[in-house]
Amino acid sequence: MVTQVAKWGNSQGIRMDKRTLNSLGLCVGDTVEILKNGEDIIVKPTHGIDWYPQDYESPSLADNWEHIEPRGREEW
Repeated sequence: MVTQVAKWGNSQGIRMDKRTLNSLGLCVGDTVEILKNGEDIIVKPTHGIDWYPQDYESPSLADNWEHIEPRGREEW
């Protein structure tokens, strides 16, 4: 599909026809991430999330947490 960047209110947008959206597994209202890879532009569905598990750094659990004192009204 060939399309053009169009003015949309105070923004600009790229329109896709329904056939292209369906072939990409997208529908109106879906969120996408736009990436640049060299000269290529990649439009990637986010499936409703704004973070990726591989980007999340989980907190490490203390190996020996028994020494931690309560900070609020917790009872141990």
